Amino acid sequence: MRHLFRTPEFRVLAVVLGLVTLYATYACSKGGGRLAQSYPYVVGDDIATRMSGIIRVVAGLEANTMVYYDRKDHRIVATVVGSASDVPGAERELDSFLQAVRQFVFPYAKREHGLDLADSDVTLVYYNDGGEAGAPYEVVRRENGAYKPAPGVAADSSSDITNPGTSD
Repeated sequence: MRHLFRTPEFRVLAVVLGLVTLYATYACSKGGGRLAQSYPYVVGDDIATRMSGIIRVVAGLEANTMVYYDRKDHRIVATVVGSASDVPGAERELDSFLQAVRQFVFPYAKREHGLDLADSDVTLVYYNDGGEAGAPYEVVRRENGAYKPAPGVAADSSSDITNPGTSD
């Protein structure tokens, strides 16, 4: 069996297998393109990821809430999609999210990262789901501790509003 390793055929086979391995490694590393680039995972990303899970558990939501860390504005942003079409109704729904954020996310940020988060570090945006045939549209957002109706939405609307992004 030892003489098999010393044959020219075996050496050729070993070289070919080595080249195939090198090519496969190179091809796999190039296949990912832009999505394979390194990405620095920052504290805001961790808190946003944790907040997404906490909100789903506490609020009993399905996957209709997206939470991410906005690296430009340095805030955690949560977008909530629901059926409330008036500003007071959307504010009530966001208030329940805010309560969960204060009760669970803020302590997590303090415990795990030593950060004292405030309401100004979190932006909550409420979208109406648009009904059966409509497209989602923003109703209200909570930014810097205050509610701001979306452009084209009356702040004191107590009745249903129509989709401000369309014209009749």
